[in-house]
Amino acid sequence: MAQPSGSWRCSYMREDDIARLVRLRRIPAEVITRVRGEEIEPRPEPGERVVFGAHFDRGLGLPASHFFRRFLDLFGLQPHHLPANACILLSCYVAFMEGYAGLWPDVEFWSRLFYIKAQTTEGHLRTCGAASIYSRTGTPFPRIPTVVSVKNWQMSFFYVRNDNPAFDRLNLPEYNPAPPAGSRGHNARTTDPDAEVNLLWDFLGASVSEGRLSAEDLLCTYTERRVLPLQMRVHKIGHMSGRLDPTRTSKIELTKAQVARRVNNVTKANMPENWDWGLPPHDRASPPELLFDRQGLEDGDLEQKVWTPDHVDPADQAGDQAGDDELPEAPDQGGQGEHNPPPCRSMSGAGESGLPSSSPRAAALGRLPVLSQRSRGRGGSRPAAFDACARAARCRRATRGYAAPAGSFFICLLQRRPRRPG
Repeated sequence: MAQPSGSWRCSYMREDDIARLVRLRRIPAEVITRVRGEEIEPRPEPGERVVFGAHFDRGLGLPASHFFRRFLDLFGLQPHHLPANACILLSCYVAFMEGYAGLWPDVEFWSRLFYIKAQTTEGHLRTCGAASIYSRTGTPFPRIPTVVSVKNWQMSFFYVRNDNPAFDRLNLPEYNPAPPAGSRGHNARTTDPDAEVNLLWDFLGASVSEGRLSAEDLLCTYTERRVLPLQMRVHKIGHMSGRLDPTRTSKIELTKAQVARRVNNVTKANMPENWDWGLPPHDRASPPELLFDRQGLEDGDLEQKVWTPDHVDPADQAGDQAGDDELPEAPDQGGQGEHNPPPCRSMSGAGESGLPSSSPRAAALGRLPVLSQRSRGRGGSRPAAFDACARAARCRRATRGYAAPAGSFFICLLQRRPRRPG
């Protein structure tokens, strides 16, 4: 019997998966992390929070931004209530507010553009992904080409906690397994033409008119600038100085082709490698125009502002580790709508990734190798890792409900199986 949509499932995250997130500056090195034990549903220890690898691959970083925390608190949400696509939509909103309007993002204007729709299964709110984000009718905000559904994102959960309670490097609410408790109908509409939400509405409409500001511009804004929109940062995207800016996750600049691939890996944008800006975001050399009263309150006089110093070239902010800059270009796990667990690891005849060690590309992707027609035919041989995962799937069906020890291949789920010949 298939598990209901939105139910908890065994997490596949391991220490090396989390180490990757630390290396990519999604998680501060000072944060203490822990993978699950034998539990299927999270059981955090005191002080721990439950987070998801799928969210970190789509714009979230620790400590979470003030906007993200305010968003969760206002609507009574937990990270596990937000499907993976929600982080992309929130990130694009942040990119517009910081990179084009020159404001820190707020929930008030967000509520003019979007709303939260409850996701149910058999009449009950889903345990995971109960709060999906949708654009309101008539909004001028560009429609972000997200995938229809990111499957299995809840299988990427793990635990984080502060190493020192005096310094909060998480900025996340205490874990609560209950369904969302807040109101989903908040809308900051007002008839005052001079209210900030109405001025922002007009500014957004003018930016989008004649096809200038596009969804691709917003996606590329934070991808090309190499920032995490939902992570706490010292200044706005529209005030960044360049490749040594302290808010960046890496000093290495991406090519246009690399930016396009990264955007296409988590959306349905299908951007060409030779893309160009419709409307480029602002930066410190060309800051946003002073159009809103709040800009002056937040920033003061930019000409007199003392900025957080840039990093010194060539040293990187994370020491000798270059993050993903030295790794092969590879899509996020599952890419285009799936966040599938990697195949079983540390098996006989396979490398650390669980794939044949002779397949570096497959190891970099963390997926099962694609079987050729010849290997699918009668008498064709299949990779040892594939057979091991197939056995694990059969054992899992036969022992449904059994919680296997961590590291056992019984916890691996087979996402794609070869067709039967004939």
